[in-house]
Amino acid sequence: MPKATRTGTDKLSTLIAEIEAEAYARGRAAARKEVLDALGAGGTAAPRSKASRGRKGRTAAAPRRRTSGGKRAPRGSVPRFVERVLRERPGLTPPEILAQAATDTERLIKLGSIRTELTNGRGQGRYELVDGRWSLAVPGPDPAKAVEIPSTGPTPGSEPGGEESRSTLGLNL
Repeated sequence: MPKATRTGTDKLSTLIAEIEAEAYARGRAAARKEVLDALGAGGTAAPRSKASRGRKGRTAAAPRRRTSGGKRAPRGSVPRFVERVLRERPGLTPPEILAQAATDTERLIKLGSIRTELTNGRGQGRYELVDGRWSLAVPGPDPAKAVEIPSTGPTPGSEPGGEESRSTLGLNL
């Protein structure tokens, strides 16, 4: 009797293995068809283009949609936005700067872009960070724009009855 049970068990496991293999093959074919349909190939293999090296022969393609489905802010809009907001209201945090967005274009700007602009601008001397709050950097005196100031009285080290001297930034000429 144990031999008959083993034979029945073997037949049953073989039958189960065949059913699983068929189901796996059907599922694999269905998944492949779904992927090809999603790619627009309609169930047939997509035609492959020749691989080209470099930038020769490429034409301008239509802009692709972002995977997140959102639009990007126009180039250069982030620095203009950050500078405008910090000029109007210095001492803001990045989320507070983002909350100042007034136009549709400004609402496309992401918080990460503002943080990147502030960090890069700080390295370039455009923005200052004090206690977690950002503001425009105060420009220092520019030595290239030094103004020549005529002396109104005798300068130290000159003769009292001598010629009137002129000084530039404290230097006698």
